[in-house]
Amino acid sequence: MRTTNLTNKGHEDTSSYLFKLIKVIQMDDASLSAALSREHHALLYVHQSRNGEETAQMHYAAPYTPFVWKPEAAAQPSSCYELQFACYSPKNNNYEPHLSPILPAHVPISPFAGITDLVKELVQLQGHAMAMQLEQMKANIKFQELLLELMAGSAEEKDGLTEQGIEYSRKYIEQFYASEITREHLAALAGLNPDYYSRAFKKKYGKTPIEYVNQVRIKHAKQSLLLSNESFRTIAHQVGYSDEFYFSRKFKLETGMSPTFYINKIKMTDKIASLKHLTTGHLVALNVQPYAAVKNNIYPIEDRLEDTINIGQSTPELEKLLEARPELIIMREHTHEDLSLKEQLYNQIAPTITLPYHQDWRIHLQSIAKAIGKASAANAWLEQYEEKAERIRRKYAQKIEGQTFLIVGIGAGEMCIYGKRNVGTVLYGDLQLAVPAGVEQIAHYQETNVQALKQYDPEHIILTSYRHDGSERMNYAINREVQQLFRQADWQELKAVRNSSVYPMYQRQHLYTCYTSLSHDLLLDQMDQLLESYISK
Repeated sequence: MRTTNLTNKGHEDTSSYLFKLIKVIQMDDASLSAALSREHHALLYVHQSRNGEETAQMHYAAPYTPFVWKPEAAAQPSSCYELQFACYSPKNNNYEPHLSPILPAHVPISPFAGITDLVKELVQLQGHAMAMQLEQMKANIKFQELLLELMAGSAEEKDGLTEQGIEYSRKYIEQFYASEITREHLAALAGLNPDYYSRAFKKKYGKTPIEYVNQVRIKHAKQSLLLSNESFRTIAHQVGYSDEFYFSRKFKLETGMSPTFYINKIKMTDKIASLKHLTTGHLVALNVQPYAAVKNNIYPIEDRLEDTINIGQSTPELEKLLEARPELIIMREHTHEDLSLKEQLYNQIAPTITLPYHQDWRIHLQSIAKAIGKASAANAWLEQYEEKAERIRRKYAQKIEGQTFLIVGIGAGEMCIYGKRNVGTVLYGDLQLAVPAGVEQIAHYQETNVQALKQYDPEHIILTSYRHDGSERMNYAINREVQQLFRQADWQELKAVRNSSVYPMYQRQHLYTCYTSLSHDLLLDQMDQLLESYISK
């Protein structure tokens, strides 16, 4: 099949190319990870379901190139197919395999009614293709229709595709910064010619593509310099530089200081901005009062932050953070893949440490401590914590052996069960209290209702806050919910309620539920008091 002339704004002219469908493959995580070995062009069709809403996406990758796509956390692919095809371009009165990209990495398909049906037809035809040559021909014709629709759509939406192609190339840099990256390869991912791509990228992000690559590499190098014990040589290789000398030159060009000077400067600073209660709790545990932090009643430790600049009530306000002029910013990553534009600006305000969401809280504490020169203090704190946990564990082990503890969060008109993270990491992990059957499957929390609590029927219930916003209105709402809870027959039938083994901890908002060292230490003390009162009844 030959296509019509669709070249626009730097997109490649494919008017005289030929295309042939090779095969259709149902994809899974394993086959997606092996995509780099593919020798053909490919389209990745993804049909997803998110919160009951059905969506379809089409992604493109050139030979030996990965798809610049990851499934969203809340969206589960119900079907995923890779359509591999060959492309031939004219050369010297002949046709030769064409390996350069012919489409942007993401091809919008929502405007095209029938795209999904075309893909389904191809899947069905390919199911018979091994046995019948006629079906192979039909499949190839259907594929030509599909490709024509996609390319025609690309031509009609060239402005949007240029923007999307450039954005996908930026995402590629963020994900594959440690690989060898050239301007030509990035332009190919975007489906644009290199000169036009460079101009468009700089217009959008204020830097050339390669300048952006170096910025991302240095950003990750900063993290490694502060949080790891790796050599400069190892860090250089980890972020994509061939040797430590070239890395040092690039680092100084980007930051104005050598890697060694940078490490020492951060360790000496007391102008630390904490953007999350989690990181604030770690700093306070290390006896470090943040220079600036998000402060509110959700995490009520105002007495420990008297001299701390307030940079926001719920999230950091960029203007206040700029005015504070911190020398180090500490935050925890979000659960979604992409950072917002505001969050990307943090690194431009000051060196920023981002703690991985799924990392253990002890590693969080030690990482922060290493960066600010408090490694010995962190080790001493953890040693005291482990000793306290072991003392409390032994104190009550025989008296409550086998008795299960359920952690129930109460909010305004809603309820949850906390699992192994946050409060659970202390109760079920450090204190080794018995976990009700089924709760071990809950990683963080799970919304529930009173009727569902019957399946757990624990000997003890810890009542704490759920989604408390720190306001007096929420305090009132939670107190009202608790009062109504105790009037319900289903609640009164629970073993823990009948035995008066329900322990309220919701009065202190999220002081005990935050996944941080300070909260866990305070929770140990609180549990010691609660268990002592239970034993002495």
